[in-house]
Amino acid sequence: MYRKGHSAGVGMQELGQNLAKVIDAAQEEPVPVCRYGKPCGYVVSHDDWRLALKDIYSYLEPDDFLVLVKPEVDDILREQAGMLQTLSTERKLQLPVDRLIRVLLLQLLYSIPNEYQLHHQVRYNLLFRWFTGMELHEQMCSIGLFRREVAALLDCREVPLLIKRIIGETFAEQLVQIPVFVMNYSMLHGWLKEGTELPTNPEPQATTRRAAVQ
Repeated sequence: MYRKGHSAGVGMQELGQNLAKVIDAAQEEPVPVCRYGKPCGYVVSHDDWRLALKDIYSYLEPDDFLVLVKPEVDDILREQAGMLQTLSTERKLQLPVDRLIRVLLLQLLYSIPNEYQLHHQVRYNLLFRWFTGMELHEQMCSIGLFRREVAALLDCREVPLLIKRIIGETFAEQLVQIPVFVMNYSMLHGWLKEGTELPTNPEPQATTRRAAVQ
């Protein structure tokens, strides 16, 4: 039976029988996996694996739709940079507003039901981490701070309107065609109803619009 500190590693059969214990041990140090008495691989913790990576983009599929559409999302957020900076100052936000908006886009597109699961996904999903603009080895903020910042952001009606615009201009035509997207329209409509106005700033207007979000 596998035991922590078993430096000789584990065999293939032992790995299958004691996978949970091996994964638990790998949180402290890599565990060699042997085949025919010779190491053929290692079980490592997520943190060790992430630290071994050099660049997130090299691990992404270049034809993934999130990868393809990110420049368009970037353009819209740059266009609204002034409004976002004002919002950050007035709401005393600690996290980058554009990053939070990208996170909320992911929540809608993949129907992630709550902030706890959203926080977990962004922390461990390399595609999500890259899309939001996080660096490879950047630490995720605490769940408490994350929830407070998201709540403050959604308290302003301009943010859901901007998110609605981004979805309409960059994602709407693909929402039915791409199976991984499970767009949560009810969540978006709830955000639009709950948000309050910032009277000092006009609502973000789209200069071009390829599709409307109903």
